[in-house]
Amino acid sequence: MISISAFRLRHLAVGRLAEASCRVPALRARAVGRFAAGLRDLNDAIAGTDLDGHYWVWGGLLLGWARDKAILPHDCLDADFGVTDADFGRLVGAVPAIRAAGFACDRRFVNASGQVTELTFSRHGARYEFFRMFPGDGKLRYYLYSLRLTEVAEIEAALPDQPTDEFSFLGRTWRKHADHALELRTTYGSWEVPDPEWSYVDGLDIVGRRVSRYSHSDFDWRDPADVWLDGAGQAADGKPAPATSPAATP
Repeated sequence: MISISAFRLRHLAVGRLAEASCRVPALRARAVGRFAAGLRDLNDAIAGTDLDGHYWVWGGLLLGWARDKAILPHDCLDADFGVTDADFGRLVGAVPAIRAAGFACDRRFVNASGQVTELTFSRHGARYEFFRMFPGDGKLRYYLYSLRLTEVAEIEAALPDQPTDEFSFLGRTWRKHADHALELRTTYGSWEVPDPEWSYVDGLDIVGRRVSRYSHSDFDWRDPADVWLDGAGQAADGKPAPATSPAATP
């Protein structure tokens, strides 16, 4: 059985309450509005840092803009952003400004090679997730994690590597990959048609899966300074990375 810390239980409780409000039609509009306000505050906080212009919107938030020009009502508690491996230090440098805007450190995910692959912030039960993406062979490789009761699954996926351009959304200027339709097709397939059964563990861009050697509590991000940058053989939590990373299985 996976161990879950008190830190995580507190965050889960807040998240579950937020999810419950999104399921109540009378409360959903308020939840979406609060999420939009959070996104604007995040954008404003980053605007004064070196991360500005070096991160982009992707995933469900991009899908909502591209298809509906709005936040998806069923996905109003999760925002996905990308940052390249080369610019990950900019994200680390922006952490104090993001926290000062009212966002709490939530999770710091680590892959089998001991690389920090994602930093997640939370506010009012919503998650703001920054994925560290690794370029190579025209792709951007990134990692997802499925946290189950008995184990954690590490999922490896890859998007087309593209330049970014600006777009306007929610009264702010953001960046996205230039051919956003290509990116959405790569992940969702027929993205123009809503699919209520779709899950991130079913993305078409997934290239491998493995059982993580970490537990839920290993990803708790309690200390804002506890981030790890260089991948030299030690994980963010101090555990030595394995000599050989387990091979991903298609």
